[in-house]
Amino acid sequence: MKKANIVCAVTGMIFSVVAFSMTLSFKQFQNVPVGPEFFPRYLAAGLFICCLVLLIQQVRAGLKNDTPAPTISLKDKGMQRLLAGAAIIVIYALCWEPLGFIAATPLALFGLMFLLGLRRYPVMVIFSLAAMFVIFGAFRFFLGIDMPLGILDSLL
Repeated sequence: MKKANIVCAVTGMIFSVVAFSMTLSFKQFQNVPVGPEFFPRYLAAGLFICCLVLLIQQVRAGLKNDTPAPTISLKDKGMQRLLAGAAIIVIYALCWEPLGFIAATPLALFGLMFLLGLRRYPVMVIFSLAAMFVIFGAFRFFLGIDMPLGILDSLL
């Protein structure tokens, strides 16, 4: 039984319960079958189920699998990639309003693909732009939600 897995499972379960309970205070809309609470509730429930499965697996494994958990080190390449990915997401969130969705999203997607090791630049550009257009179109035309346009606001 790996104690780190048990701690992570219990922490994730607590986090999911808190997140789920927060969605209970979201505003309810009349005549709308799917409101703003829908997606976060399902994510919280999914997290809870995955953490519960991890906890059950670790308890059933018992002490026969008691190998030490790897330490977290900034020298580890995987940890460096994790922190770089988190930095890209934070920068993307900060650039959301000033640059707008259309300018910031392809840059963030390109950066994340580069970080994950993809080096086929034409594919990366095409996928970044296509994903941005699909997401933008889905939000604007199907859901009726305007995305921030930032620097392109005066043009569009």
